[in-house]
Amino acid sequence: MPHRYSRRSVLTMAGGGLAATVAPVRHAFAQVDDRPWFFLTDDEARWLAAITDVFIPEDAFPSASQAGVVDYIDFQMATDYGRGDGLYLQGPFPEGTPEQGYQLPLTPAELIRAGIAGARGEVDLARMDGAQREAWVTDLSERDDGIGDVPAGTFFSELLSLANEGYFADPIYLGNKGYAGWDMVGFPGAHAYYLDLVDEHNRPYRRQPMGVAHDPSGRSTLPRPVGRGG
Repeated sequence: MPHRYSRRSVLTMAGGGLAATVAPVRHAFAQVDDRPWFFLTDDEARWLAAITDVFIPEDAFPSASQAGVVDYIDFQMATDYGRGDGLYLQGPFPEGTPEQGYQLPLTPAELIRAGIAGARGEVDLARMDGAQREAWVTDLSERDDGIGDVPAGTFFSELLSLANEGYFADPIYLGNKGYAGWDMVGFPGAHAYYLDLVDEHNRPYRRQPMGVAHDPSGRSTLPRPVGRGG
């Protein structure tokens, strides 16, 4: 069974200490932590934790995997975005330039899955130490050949974009746990629940970040998978 364990247990078991010491963090739909993946397999999730933690390592703020970036990527790959809705995926497919945008016959989900498979055929990134991971990821960013069946540059760019989105998007998309990204940049959030503020006037606005789904009553529920911009 490819979706055997919960996402929290998988990332806790990830190699190299990934998420092994992370305390539970609050986010809009924390109950998803104990559910299996929407799209990823356990091995794919561990690999994504390893590479995204190179993109956004832990310092004064949580790393990418600690902040739910893997959850975000998993969620997006199960949405219309991951299925390629809105992308023109018919041939022919001559080699394009970077300025021409996405030029593959694969959906984003197919690209991620094929790229991870190709990468895992080369190295076991989750078992490398930090310096080895950084060196391999730097090499991946500079390659002009393929990794498995996909162009290395396109795969790297998609991963980097998804990692940044997952770290800074509203927690309704399952990333930005504990509002790590918003705390980093000082963004108070785009929440839509102001009933507890309507009678307060002429006071400084000093609040912890809160997302769109924030509800002081705690009634937030697991969302239907929604793609980027949905």
